Amino acid sequence: MKQVKQVAKLLLAVVLACAGGGAVDKYVKEAGEFAKADKPDEAVEVMERAVKEQPRSAKAHAYLGLYYGISAGRTHDFSEAGKFVTTAFAHLDQAAAIDSLDLDARYFRGLLSVQVPDFFFKLDPGVRDLEFVLSRSEKTRKPLDHERLVNVWSLLGAGYQKQQKMDKAAQAWQKVVELAIDTAVVAQAKARLAAIAAAGGGAVPAESVSLPDDPAALWKLGRSRLSSGDTAGAVEPLRKAAGLDSANLDGLKLFERALRRVVASGYDERIALNTDLRTRLAFEYYRVLDRAVALAPEDIELRLTRGAAGVFSPFFVGKLDAAIEDLEAVTAADAGEETKAEAMYLLGCAYRHKGTSYWINVATKFAKTEAAKQVLQAMRPPLAEFDAAKVDKPAVVVSFVLGFQDELAPQTAVWIEDDKGGYVKTLYVSGFSGHAKQAQVDLPFWARSSEFRGCDAVTGASIDLGQHIYTWDLKGLDGKPVRPGNYIIKVESSWWPSNKAEVASVQLAVGGREIRARAEPKDLIPFLDARFLPRGSK
Repeated sequence: MKQVKQVAKLLLAVVLACAGGGAVDKYVKEAGEFAKADKPDEAVEVMERAVKEQPRSAKAHAYLGLYYGISAGRTHDFSEAGKFVTTAFAHLDQAAAIDSLDLDARYFRGLLSVQVPDFFFKLDPGVRDLEFVLSRSEKTRKPLDHERLVNVWSLLGAGYQKQQKMDKAAQAWQKVVELAIDTAVVAQAKARLAAIAAAGGGAVPAESVSLPDDPAALWKLGRSRLSSGDTAGAVEPLRKAAGLDSANLDGLKLFERALRRVVASGYDERIALNTDLRTRLAFEYYRVLDRAVALAPEDIELRLTRGAAGVFSPFFVGKLDAAIEDLEAVTAADAGEETKAEAMYLLGCAYRHKGTSYWINVATKFAKTEAAKQVLQAMRPPLAEFDAAKVDKPAVVVSFVLGFQDELAPQTAVWIEDDKGGYVKTLYVSGFSGHAKQAQVDLPFWARSSEFRGCDAVTGASIDLGQHIYTWDLKGLDGKPVRPGNYIIKVESSWWPSNKAEVASVQLAVGGREIRARAEPKDLIPFLDARFLPRGSK
């Protein structure tokens, strides 16, 4: 839960500045000291005492919610982080219920809402909370302190982007540029503005505001665009039609097909504007299927489609068990052989996912045990030799093994540095990393070295468990041959949601005779081999 972890830094930056007067003041001060010392669990305990003593204090609940949010950002256990976030919102909601005008409660809730993943469904109310903080400050003529004001505008910029309201996002980021003192904050805001401008102002066409309100016309428009191959253009009218005519089964099936194509198309440059884009699509796709199945529960094809969606959706959608129920219903129904065979195949995939989840838990929660070693050994694939005769020379052939498998394919980069640590060239980087650019933090070593230079040309689909081979043509970013000498080949990979990560490297002399070097085996990247093949070698 990467985004939950990002919230801790923001929260800690404002915690002491948000304290005010009241009966719970001593608790807020004590908890704040624990927070400064990076001890959010102790801060939670302090505010738990405050809530017990002052159960009707909005401030006590607000700060308790705040520290549960920080605790969520500190844990590496995805399940535990989810529980902390749920508890945080429970207390923040309670604070707002006690005093709906309390700016701390609304600010903390808005901050957490914009930062947590989409599957908590908190984004829209969180943006409203932040807008309330600004408007309330203006109405009461009590200006926000400067740090909080900048944070509110930054959060609104991020929130509007996730809502795909790019005009508002641009206005918010411009306010950050005008108000912020921290140069890093200003640089980030300018980068967001540049990304919005490069994308033409937003991911959602401006035409969406001029779409008709007639469901029949919208269904027709969406069908026409889908038939012509304009899948992206079909989604918006179909989305609006589904909102106006939610009982139209044929229309929902059409919308499902459009969303399925979009979901299957993979990541693209829109990720740089909205890192939650894929998450939102996954949940929307499943909600459309739920609505269609509710209208026609005996439709076996729909049950099969929803079952497949549950099996192949990202793990955080949380529909694997529901998918198994759908698929078992299909196998028990009076369906054709092809349909039943597909359902049985998908059931096998579902149970394999379950088995992998058990292994991941062993490898992450009990990493020091003998059983964890057995898991890594069982996951580790066999090695295969490459055919050197098929390689254009001179060249360096890089072969490595990813020896761990998580719920999602990892983020991986393969790159070259000189012997002084200077960046030379990226040979491969997985799609999300390449397109996310400024938003990507999963591969910090590669990102810091490359500064994302030259990644567009080598970005590819995410690779997973197994052996992978890449060839370096001994050219740098400028396309010119590099000088003979020692070069360092590096591989970095980061898995999610286990948060496991590893970097492997090996040094190789390039430019003389044929030579080979192999890195020391690591747990997650157990094999890395580099081989220099001079011109004329076989």
